[in-house]
Amino acid sequence: MVGNQDEELRAVGIIPDGNRRYAERNNISYKEAYQRGFEKGQEVFNWCINHSTIDKAVIYALSTENLSRSGSELETLIELYKENLEKLTESNDIHDNGVNVKIIGRRDLITPIEEQINKIEEVTSEYNDYDLRIAIGYGSRAEIVDAVSKLNKKGKEINEENLKSELYSEFDLDLIIRTGRYQRLSNFQLWQSAYAELYFTDKLWPEFNKEEFNKALEFYEDTKRKFGR
Repeated sequence: MVGNQDEELRAVGIIPDGNRRYAERNNISYKEAYQRGFEKGQEVFNWCINHSTIDKAVIYALSTENLSRSGSELETLIELYKENLEKLTESNDIHDNGVNVKIIGRRDLITPIEEQINKIEEVTSEYNDYDLRIAIGYGSRAEIVDAVSKLNKKGKEINEENLKSELYSEFDLDLIIRTGRYQRLSNFQLWQSAYAELYFTDKLWPEFNKEEFNKALEFYEDTKRKFGR
């Protein structure tokens, strides 16, 4: 076995795919499936918090492409985001563990949840034990374009160090977990995932369990990272 003991797992990215297929497979509404997805997100986040070395997580909640879905489905999602961001703001898990929460993405695309976003970022702004980034209205290409635009406006040189400082999410990922069978990144954290290990599972997002999470961690531990060398 080739171990990864020299590269501690610190930052995890999650691509939670399969909510709609879960609804169809179980003959339930999209709304119920999405709500189960939100609950699964909280559960997985707690697994990350309780891991001995993980102190950063990014979850891909809503892409820029998702915003083109049918009006009724998008309205349902927005309402669920309002409800669940409010719940997260009051969550003991957030406050007891000192979790700094930021919503990353293009804010102008998600104005209906602006109040909830501002509140959770405000009440967790002083926390620094754990970083949670929730990608809503997010696309990695847009993130890179916006970073370059900021550098141009500031008159700064466009190089790796400066560009990284202007990204929505400032830390690189060690491991990305994607549920739902498909093996692709779908415009998620393209810069930050440059040397990340990728773990794909057939389980749909609401079906994702602790056993499969542990398999992803074992996969990481058994992989020798080379960082392009």
